[in-house]
Amino acid sequence: MRGFSLLFLVIAVVMLLMFVVYVISGEADPLIAAGLFVSFLACAAPALYLLKPFESREDLERRREAFRRRREREKAGRNSGDGPGKKS
Repeated sequence: MRGFSLLFLVIAVVMLLMFVVYVISGEADPLIAAGLFVSFLACAAPALYLLKPFESREDLERRREAFRRRREREKAGRNSGDGPGKKS
Protein backbone atom coordinates (compact mmCIF):
# COMPACT_ATOMS: atom_id res chain seq x y z
CA MET A 1 0.00 0.00 0.00
CA ARG A 2 2.84 2.38 0.78
CA GLY A 3 4.31 1.90 -2.69
CA PHE A 4 0.99 2.77 -4.28
CA SER A 5 0.69 5.95 -2.22
CA LEU A 6 4.28 6.92 -3.04
CA LEU A 7 3.43 6.51 -6.73
CA PHE A 8 0.52 8.93 -6.24
CA LEU A 9 2.91 11.33 -4.51
CA VAL A 10 5.41 11.21 -7.39
CA ILE A 11 2.65 11.87 -9.92
CA ALA A 12 1.41 14.78 -7.80
CA VAL A 13 4.89 16.33 -7.68
CA VAL A 14 5.22 15.98 -11.46
CA MET A 15 1.83 17.65 -11.95
CA LEU A 16 2.85 20.49 -9.63
CA LEU A 17 6.08 20.99 -11.56
CA MET A 18 4.16 21.05 -14.84
CA PHE A 19 1.80 23.66 -13.38
CA VAL A 20 4.66 25.86 -12.15
CA VAL A 21 6.56 25.63 -15.44
CA TYR A 22 3.41 26.38 -17.43
CA VAL A 23 2.53 29.44 -15.35
CA ILE A 24 6.09 30.82 -15.28
CA SER A 25 6.76 30.23 -18.99
CA GLY A 26 4.65 33.14 -20.15
CA GLU A 27 1.08 33.63 -21.28
CA ALA A 28 -0.83 30.86 -19.59
CA ASP A 29 -4.37 29.87 -20.43
CA PRO A 30 -6.26 29.92 -17.11
CA LEU A 31 -8.29 26.83 -18.05
CA ILE A 32 -5.20 24.73 -18.71
CA ALA A 33 -3.48 26.07 -15.57
CA ALA A 34 -6.57 25.24 -13.50
CA GLY A 35 -6.67 21.74 -15.03
CA LEU A 36 -3.05 21.12 -14.12
CA PHE A 37 -3.60 22.35 -10.57
CA VAL A 38 -6.75 20.24 -10.12
CA SER A 39 -4.80 17.22 -11.41
CA PHE A 40 -2.15 17.94 -8.79
CA LEU A 41 -4.79 18.05 -6.04
CA ALA A 42 -6.46 14.88 -7.34
CA CYS A 43 -3.15 13.00 -6.98
CA ALA A 44 -1.97 14.64 -3.77
CA ALA A 45 -5.17 13.97 -1.80
CA PRO A 46 -5.03 10.14 -1.97
CA ALA A 47 -1.27 10.19 -1.38
CA LEU A 48 -1.64 12.23 1.79
CA TYR A 49 -4.57 10.12 2.94
CA LEU A 50 -2.76 6.81 2.34
CA LEU A 51 0.55 7.95 3.86
CA LYS A 52 -1.25 9.32 6.95
CA PRO A 53 1.28 12.05 7.76
CA PHE A 54 -1.00 13.51 10.43
CA GLU A 55 -0.90 10.44 12.67
CA SER A 56 0.28 11.24 16.19
CA ARG A 57 3.50 9.74 17.56
CA GLU A 58 1.58 7.81 20.22
CA ASP A 59 -0.69 6.16 17.62
CA LEU A 60 2.29 5.27 15.46
CA GLU A 61 4.18 3.78 18.41
CA ARG A 62 1.07 1.84 19.50
CA ARG A 63 0.69 0.33 16.01
CA ARG A 64 4.37 -0.63 15.90
CA GLU A 65 4.18 -2.28 19.31
CA ALA A 66 1.05 -4.23 18.32
CA PHE A 67 2.82 -5.41 15.16
CA ARG A 68 5.85 -6.53 17.19
CA ARG A 69 3.68 -8.47 19.65
CA ARG A 70 1.75 -10.16 16.82
CA ARG A 71 5.00 -11.10 15.04
CA GLU A 72 6.45 -12.55 18.26
CA ARG A 73 3.29 -14.62 18.84
CA GLU A 74 3.44 -15.98 15.30
CA LYS A 75 7.12 -16.78 15.67
CA ALA A 76 6.50 -18.54 18.99
CA GLY A 77 3.66 -20.54 17.43
CA ARG A 78 5.89 -21.73 14.58
CA ASN A 79 8.72 -22.68 16.92
CA SER A 80 6.49 -24.77 19.18
CA GLY A 81 5.33 -26.96 16.28
CA ASP A 82 1.66 -26.04 16.68
CA GLY A 83 1.53 -24.60 13.18
CA PRO A 84 -1.33 -25.24 10.77
CA GLY A 85 0.79 -27.64 8.70
CA LYS A 86 1.30 -30.16 11.53
CA LYS A 87 -0.83 -33.30 11.40
CA SER A 88 -1.80 -35.35 14.44
